[in-house]
Amino acid sequence: MSVIVIAVATESGVPIFTRKRGNNENIQFSTIASLHGINMFSKCHNLSVINTHLENGSILWKEYFKSVTLIGIVTGGLECDLEHLLSNINDAMVFCVGKKELENLKNIDQIKRDLRQCYPILDYLLESLDPNTLPRMTLVLDLIQSFLCSQSQQLQQVLDNYAEKVTGRWACLSIHGHLVATSSDFSELDPREARLLLLAAAQDGAPLRDTLVYLPYMSPDVAFRAVTCKLLADVYVLVVCGATPALSQIDEIVLQCWEGYAQIIKEAKLIHPRNFPLSITFEPCVLGIFIVNITLRRFVFSRHLQLSNQKTRGMSGFHRMDILRTFYVTSARDLAPELNIREILEKDIDNESSIGKMCETYWCSEYHKCHAQRSGNLLCCVLYAPNIPTHTMRLLTSQMLQEFHSNKDIHW
Repeated sequence: MSVIVIAVATESGVPIFTRKRGNNENIQFSTIASLHGINMFSKCHNLSVINTHLENGSILWKEYFKSVTLIGIVTGGLECDLEHLLSNINDAMVFCVGKKELENLKNIDQIKRDLRQCYPILDYLLESLDPNTLPRMTLVLDLIQSFLCSQSQQLQQVLDNYAEKVTGRWACLSIHGHLVATSSDFSELDPREARLLLLAAAQDGAPLRDTLVYLPYMSPDVAFRAVTCKLLADVYVLVVCGATPALSQIDEIVLQCWEGYAQIIKEAKLIHPRNFPLSITFEPCVLGIFIVNITLRRFVFSRHLQLSNQKTRGMSGFHRMDILRTFYVTSARDLAPELNIREILEKDIDNESSIGKMCETYWCSEYHKCHAQRSGNLLCCVLYAPNIPTHTMRLLTSQMLQEFHSNKDIHW
């Protein structure tokens, strides 16, 4: 599989950047010009080219702010998420340079330089479509990757205290790129903004760094100050605050607020890569699990469910991850139509109601079985061994959902 995203200035056709993942060659300037020319030719005839299908993939054109055109090319993979990918990439561009800069494009060379800071985020987004690489910070494009631990509530209290001392409004704590705890008002943010902040926080960098960011939906024209601190290896805390206090003062506040909680953070780190509290046990036939909190737009994924070190025969961890991700994107996501607002707006009321009543779906093959079931605001997708009976599969998924609703160690 391969995925390529090209950004060009709509009027001039000047390439702004090209990012790619997978087995593909560098795209030539003449090819970029031809792809952009197709879009401009259509506009001259009062038409809009949306997409075109290749032998084993598709090409999609999306124009933003009447100034930037994103061209996505995907082959051999999840073409259904290509439009969502381009939307996320546009959000990342606004996040880094602001909406006004993208609307005006007065100095394209300067825009090119400014957008380099968002390349790591763009690459993480592209990785979510490529099964040949391990996504470090994202697995699907429409949700925030999290993990569940009993320490989350205590860490949230520390986050609230830390945010108050630095006069910050939103704060989050990430471990191995997974969202672990958030400040009380973090839910005010659009989930897409929250995920961009999480991706920005988890980038390797200085122990303490100060970055200007634009929130694409709340404040696309006025920048906020995002301060990221590395507490331990692979543990970052980010807070969005004002111009004060100075970075040196924040360094002291970090020490005051977090020094006494190092052991708690270390205990939370032990949950990874299982990503579920040890109080939750899973049957040996469960090969992987992908659970979504629909209200918060967060998900938890694990392929390391058994406490023993015994490896699953016949199916690698990467294969299990790809199966569950594909099952969610192509089938299970239909159980939560509210995750796709655009689709709801396009459907009539009767059709929407009928979709809302569907609460489970499954796949069966010679090598594995997948089952998804929704209960309230939780959607649970489970990968099972192929020899499990279908009725048992349904029973186990229901039991797991009940556990996720009732277990006191689970704090979203």
